[in-house]
Amino acid sequence: MTLKTVAVVAQGDMGAGTGGQLVRHGLRVITNLSGRSARSRALAEQAGMEDAGDDATLIREADMFLSILPPGQAVALAKDLAAPIKSAGKTFLFADCNAVAPATKTEIQAIVEQAGARFVDVGILGNPPSAKNNTTRYYASGPHAEEFTELKNFGLNIINCGAEIGRAAAIKMCFASMTKSMVAMAAETFAAAEALGVFDEVVHELKIGHKDGFDWSADRVTQTPPKAYRWVYEVEEIGKTFAALGLPGATCTGAAEMFQLIADSPLGEEVVENRKRGNTLEDCSKVTAEHLAKVKRR
Repeated sequence: MTLKTVAVVAQGDMGAGTGGQLVRHGLRVITNLSGRSARSRALAEQAGMEDAGDDATLIREADMFLSILPPGQAVALAKDLAAPIKSAGKTFLFADCNAVAPATKTEIQAIVEQAGARFVDVGILGNPPSAKNNTTRYYASGPHAEEFTELKNFGLNIINCGAEIGRAAAIKMCFASMTKSMVAMAAETFAAAEALGVFDEVVHELKIGHKDGFDWSADRVTQTPPKAYRWVYEVEEIGKTFAALGLPGATCTGAAEMFQLIADSPLGEEVVENRKRGNTLEDCSKVTAEHLAKVKRR
């Protein structure tokens, strides 16, 4: 297949980052900005993504479709696109690149294949690609994974991890368990220390006994506020993955609750480009503890 046009939905940090990388390497990248926020529109414009205007045009003009969304929206998008895919009458490749469980990937696969598209399971690891930093890894699995690897020619670092749908998702879920659930535990620990009035002492001890771990945790916790709302569903999907194996998925359920707490606090109003609160570990912990106290008084 000769790739000329790739559709990417949506236009968040990872979607726009991926789209921008493809544009820089010569592909036409289209999206649907109907009903999207001013921030999403700005990110899409900066990435060089074109607005197709509606889903029918998006599907009709695309040679390949990349779904890159907050994970809680992944199934809904597949359902919304089923009718346009059927109407288009062509069998293009639908790549689900979302942080969801293998079982959820199978659910999405059934929706898009019944509509007439081919399906590939993709798990994205790392920060969004940019002109200065392109270390993002795209693990791909399924019978059509090799077709997705054509995007290597357009600047993506793609790793074909097998012919089974769910393998890429499994890699993402296990990786994200370490990078998300551990962050939730750290955020909870520091918020508790602040609420109990022992923040300085706990930080002092962790710096002495676990400096590398503390530095990692402090950095990740301060990065969390603008992303917390997206990570709620992601860690729930990790829990779903683990529970299916007989492991205690409740560990991830607790992490989801912690991210929801952050998302519901004033920290949840933060955006990546214009941070006002939570730029330090101490402020993150203070805002979270203050919000928790208000919740308890209700």
